[in-house]
Amino acid sequence: MIQRSFSLDDQAAFAKLSGDYNPVHLDPLKARRTRFGYPVVHGAHALLWALETLVSTKSDLLKLVSLKTFFNQPIRVGETVQFMLETKDDACAEIQLLTENEHAARIIVTFSKSVNKGYLSFPDSHPSGLKCLDRKAEQLTNASGSLALCLNQGETAQRFPSLMRVFPSCQLAEVMALTRLIGMECPGLHSIFSDLDLNFSSPHDETPRLSYEVLSYDSRIGLVTQNVRAPGMTGTLRAFLRSPPQLQGKYIELSEQVRSDEFSGQTALVIGGSRGLGEVTGKLLAAGGARVAISYYQGFDEAHDIVEQIKQGGGDATCLAFNVLGPNSLSKEDFESYWTPTHLYYFATPMIFQGKKNSFSSELFQKFCDYYVSGFFNTFQIFHGLGDGLQGIFYPSTVFIDDLPTNMAEYIAAKSAGESLCTLLRKKYASMNIYSPRLPKTATDQTASLIPVDIKDPAPLMLKNLRHFWNKKNA
Repeated sequence: MIQRSFSLDDQAAFAKLSGDYNPVHLDPLKARRTRFGYPVVHGAHALLWALETLVSTKSDLLKLVSLKTFFNQPIRVGETVQFMLETKDDACAEIQLLTENEHAARIIVTFSKSVNKGYLSFPDSHPSGLKCLDRKAEQLTNASGSLALCLNQGETAQRFPSLMRVFPSCQLAEVMALTRLIGMECPGLHSIFSDLDLNFSSPHDETPRLSYEVLSYDSRIGLVTQNVRAPGMTGTLRAFLRSPPQLQGKYIELSEQVRSDEFSGQTALVIGGSRGLGEVTGKLLAAGGARVAISYYQGFDEAHDIVEQIKQGGGDATCLAFNVLGPNSLSKEDFESYWTPTHLYYFATPMIFQGKKNSFSSELFQKFCDYYVSGFFNTFQIFHGLGDGLQGIFYPSTVFIDDLPTNMAEYIAAKSAGESLCTLLRKKYASMNIYSPRLPKTATDQTASLIPVDIKDPAPLMLKNLRHFWNKKNA
């Protein structure tokens, strides 16, 4: 079985070759705020690797005749990808790329022998002068333009030696330019490559450019269909315009919903407070007079921006770097005396929509448990061990435990275990207020979807639960 994984270094090298620097492929921090939750491999990168594997034993000169590819599922950077050859003869092949037995891509390619290795000669260079366009839906209808074609032949030969040996380099340049079109130009920043259908012919001495023209934009599902044309190539591409990162309300806006003293007397540590429900919680608590410390693991800039918002609005906030999966030993000396938390809010989480329908992965279940059970308990022990000041724990659970969606078995099982741990902690620490509400879906990065859905603003929901939690303690 032929398989490989793609590293961030592989991704960076391919971005340099192709000119597709979309951060969803390269930047773990920015990618975590997409619907994937992690960097994903360029579709064209996986496609070219599959073709490289296909022709690795070929010695004849070939040329592409047609190429169809369906990018069904994203391939995670670092994830193992399997190459499966479905059918093959002297003129065509069908390839499946699999990840954990899921169909990531389907490739149908036809080719023929060639007597001409050179074809056209495109500039031997990297793409330059690139900007990742942030196009909105209304800017896609009737969009058109062109991109210069080029190919650094030396670096391409290092990464795809078989392709450079048997196929005309101009055809490789044209295929590689498609990812630059989708990821940087149209749709651009918030794109997902769906599929391509290309036909190749003998090229004429034309200007080395890839031209595109949007045929349609389906706003119901965010699907962009466009025609492309280059020397000796015509075809159709489809891509989705995905939702941008879900921004939460500014502190000054959220403070209008809160009484200025309703959380006063509380020193709150919000674990995972740099975005999503944790961000909203930290802002609401600070607006209500609490002293707030926001912990982050990766989101340094985001956490500090939230703290700055709170301070500028008259609130009291600070930041704390903390990793629940490998917590450092903390002592009272790490905090000013008044920052020793009285209340712990636990929002640390990986991307929740990782499960497969009607299946159960022990590895994924363990990953969720690392956050929701072990990570939570270790975090509790650390901050409870700072002194006798910890009075309450807010542990958000999920309505999915009631709804039981079939593609979230591992997440549901881990959250159920977390609820059980909360029950045990209540028995051991009877005077401590431990609250684990089952929260519904709200508008966060976790709930981003291709298809527009009506998801509620998390601020009113969280404020209701924060008040219940605080008032229960003060009852």
